Amino acid sequence: MKVEMADLTSHTVHELLTRAIAPLPIALISTVGEDGVYNAAPFSLAVPVSYKPPVVMVSFGMRRGQKKDMVKNIEYARDFVINIMDDSLIQATIQTSVDYPDNVDEIKEAGLTAVASDKIKSPRIAEAQISLECRFMEALVLGEELRFILFGEVLMAHVKDELWADGNVDPFKLKNVGRLAGGTYCRTGDKFQLKPKT
Repeated sequence: MKVEMADLTSHTVHELLTRAIAPLPIALISTVGEDGVYNAAPFSLAVPVSYKPPVVMVSFGMRRGQKKDMVKNIEYARDFVINIMDDSLIQATIQTSVDYPDNVDEIKEAGLTAVASDKIKSPRIAEAQISLECRFMEALVLGEELRFILFGEVLMAHVKDELWADGNVDPFKLKNVGRLAGGTYCRTGDKFQLKPKT
C-alpha cells in the first residue's frame, strides 16, 4: 500500500502518523491564563529535542479556527508544565480534554490538584509522577491550518521520591501511558533491558 499524503485530509494524516509512530507519550500540560484560571489538557506530541540546554517541544492545533486556550495561556505566562501521570490517573488526564468554558479550572474539574511551581507561574499537578517546569523559548507556526510548535526550556523537574534511584528516574517504576490511536492507549508495564551485542 502506498499512501500519497497530499491526497489525505488533515484528520486522516494525523491519524496515520500517530498510529505509525506509536506509542506516543501522554503528557498532561498545565498552564495559567491572564484571568488566573488554570488550564490542563493531554497531548501526545510532546518530546525532548535537546539536552544541553534541556528543551522540549509541544505541538498544538487550532480549535474551531481559533487558538486553543493552552496556546493563549503560554503566550501570556511565557511558561507551561509537562506532567507525566501514571496509569491509574489516565481517566482524569483524558477528562481534561473536554471542551470546558474558558472560566473553568480544568485541573479541578478532573479531580486533580494544582500546586505552585517553583520557578514559573503555571501550576504543576500534585498527583503527577514527574512534572517539568518549562520556560517558553520560541514558536513556529506551520501549515495552512496553523499548527503551533512551541519550544520550552526545562528549568526544574519534580520527581516522586519512589521513582528516584541511583541518581535518576527508574524506568521500571514509572507507570507511563502511551497513545496508540484515537481513544486507544497502552500501559508500559511490560519492560525489559537489552544491549547491543559486541
